[in-house]
Amino acid sequence: MSCTYGNKTLSGTYITDRDGMAVVKLSSGYNIGVEKAFCTLVSPAPASAPRAAPIRQDPKLPELAIISTGGTIASRIDYRTGAVTSQFDADDILTAIPALAEIGRYRTKVLYTILSENMTPAIWQELAKAVYDEIKHGVTGVIVTHGTDTMAYSAAALSFMIDTPVPVIFVGSQRSADRPSSDNAMNGVCAALAAESDLGEVAVVMHATTNDDSCAIHRGTRVRKMHTSRRDAFLSIGIPPVGTVDYATRTVT
Repeated sequence: MSCTYGNKTLSGTYITDRDGMAVVKLSSGYNIGVEKAFCTLVSPAPASAPRAAPIRQDPKLPELAIISTGGTIASRIDYRTGAVTSQFDADDILTAIPALAEIGRYRTKVLYTILSENMTPAIWQELAKAVYDEIKHGVTGVIVTHGTDTMAYSAAALSFMIDTPVPVIFVGSQRSADRPSSDNAMNGVCAALAAESDLGEVAVVMHATTNDDSCAIHRGTRVRKMHTSRRDAFLSIGIPPVGTVDYATRTVT
């Protein structure tokens, strides 16, 4: 990409654009943001990698819905920039966590692909409608993938917006899927198990400890994120968690 700004022309690698601004990596390694109107794409963007075949789903298993809004659980490292970017959709999550296919069969919907700091009350309304539609369809439970920074706010909002007879489980991850210490797979499996429980409310399911042993089920109106990077960053405030998912035995208590 070539960009001209203030009588000076710079060339670099096109990364992305948002809100009319192009992000360009210069040969120096620095990234700059320039108004897209001043830039010309001189070479085609690299072709996307072919999508993996959808995982086979067992029609005998309970039907769950996955509504994807983005966040780290749906992200990977962009090695051009070193940043974590939201690039997965709901079907990608199933491919990335094959163990989900042993728990249920899934309807998937990509509502948004955003980082959680960009969540808004208007999107909460859209999300509540999407969750309602899935409940009306007759699914056993609904899983909402969400960035962790504002997940507690979204869970609380939907708790007041939806009177649900089935579990509505918010889940995220502190570390992206391609990091060795990622918590996305365990959190995803725990969320699916919680979504098949007899819980009739909105909850957040995340690591209960720093180890890969169990997840806590937090009531949507009483959960808070207490740390920026710990895998057990979420705690119930004023009450104990409403349940626990044992990862090894795949049991919910």
